[in-house]
Amino acid sequence: MRVKRMAEAIVVGGGVMGLASARELRRRGYSVTLLDRAQPGRAASWASAGIIGATLRDESDPQHALRRLSRQLWPAFAAAVHEESGLDPEYREMGCIQLATTEDELDWLQRAAKQADEAAFLDAAQLRQEEPALADDLPGGLKVPGGNVDNRRLCRALEISIRRAGVTMLTGTEVRALKTSGGRVTGVTTNEAPLDAELVILAAGAWSATIDGVRPRPPVVPQKGQIFALDQSRVGLRHVLLTPGDPYFVPRADGRLVIGATREEAGWDPSLTAGGIAWLLNRAMRVVPSLSGCPILELWTGFRPLSEDGLPLIGRAAVDGLYFLTGHGPSGIAPLPGSVALLMALIDGTEPPIAPAAFDPLRFS
Repeated sequence: MRVKRMAEAIVVGGGVMGLASARELRRRGYSVTLLDRAQPGRAASWASAGIIGATLRDESDPQHALRRLSRQLWPAFAAAVHEESGLDPEYREMGCIQLATTEDELDWLQRAAKQADEAAFLDAAQLRQEEPALADDLPGGLKVPGGNVDNRRLCRALEISIRRAGVTMLTGTEVRALKTSGGRVTGVTTNEAPLDAELVILAAGAWSATIDGVRPRPPVVPQKGQIFALDQSRVGLRHVLLTPGDPYFVPRADGRLVIGATREEAGWDPSLTAGGIAWLLNRAMRVVPSLSGCPILELWTGFRPLSEDGLPLIGRAAVDGLYFLTGHGPSGIAPLPGSVALLMALIDGTEPPIAPAAFDPLRFS
């Protein structure tokens, strides 16, 4: 006979959003249980490139404030997780370069340089000085603050941190429905046993819409991305590089170069395809020709949780005690600390660090 577990708070989902939320709840004194349908940090968070603070967004874009907040929080957040776990997530601020591949793209970057914070426009000669391996015919780029974190190391470091803090982690536990009474959450039902809690955070990524009893049902679908990694020891790219419409190039401290990603509406099909990988390889070698001689180390796919309007869902649901933290889509890990800070302010009832309205899950009611 199974004994029903009791918890003050349940976090559904063991990706970076769920792991970081569990960490913050535990820091606030909650008794926390984290549930993952497989193993923590092995879904979209494992597949991510870990790019931080690289996108150019107008201040009218709601995600501009979220990105800016996250960029401010990342150094202290990464340092704290490193100290708590003993594992360095390799957060590195090497800068990001938005590349132009045509004259029209160059004109757009020149205009963006006048509006972007701390941006430096690079002409063709300056671009080659920053990255000598780039193709000779690239007309320029825009260097902005940012870098990357090793997403897999970050997932592991967060897992170690919350286990040491006393968070209970149940793996292989699929949440099937929300339990409610009188319009308030009372826990969840799983493939094993019901669990009780007064607070539930739904951070199940692309699986968020599959749980019964959640209101509103989050309009989040999986967006498939194919990605691969090369050994770029002989090339030595030093910055995160981005091109319009992808690919992106993310250099790791161990000599790997992560290149991605396709954006496919393919349901839950995890297949790597010849067309998808060929598209990435051909475009990557167009930007950095010497990559043609680099060994391929790994190929993989991931499912980004893409919301109906492209904005994440952060905040209260229509059921008291239920909160959403999902739907970040291709934004990936970059908005992590800001998203968690906003969610915790809404749970605590304190002043939010940014305006929360654009991310309100009730916009889909």
